[in-house]
Amino acid sequence: MKLKILCTFLWLSTAATPGFSQIARKVNLMLNMGLGMQTYALGGLCNGASFELGFTDQVSVGGFFDYALYGTKFGDRQWKSQFVSVGLRSSYHLANLLAIGDDKFDPYAGLAVGTRSTMRRGKEDHLGYFKPRPKGIFPGIHLGGFYRFSQKIGGFAEVGLGISPIRLGITGKF
Repeated sequence: MKLKILCTFLWLSTAATPGFSQIARKVNLMLNMGLGMQTYALGGLCNGASFELGFTDQVSVGGFFDYALYGTKFGDRQWKSQFVSVGLRSSYHLANLLAIGDDKFDPYAGLAVGTRSTMRRGKEDHLGYFKPRPKGIFPGIHLGGFYRFSQKIGGFAEVGLGISPIRLGITGKF
């Protein structure tokens, strides 16, 4: 009996919302994979991936994962550090607001918040394994553009404040 009441309630609430099916169809998924220049303080490359769900033509929300490795040897000292960042990001797509862009070009700006951890190993470390060192929560901003090469594949370029100030990569849009 409880199952029938629950199913009836869900059916009525779905039927009472005529735009429900249109909203479900408007969500676009963008998967980004790219390389960037690592942080402002260190050199090297940063590998990253992010995804965003576009709920409207202007707003998308998603997450990101970045990984960077940096090391150096100076005299008899040697060390390597790994940086891992995970967090949430959102973007506002500016094509309509600025009256620029078309079906192929989509400029955007957004905010991010994430957590970063660092793992460091030096030549003097006797145990030989990486030690995680959490660095806390950090904010980020980004400004970029997406250019569509085909219906589902494109490229992106971003500048911003976070683990990588400059990033280039490919995007899949589903």
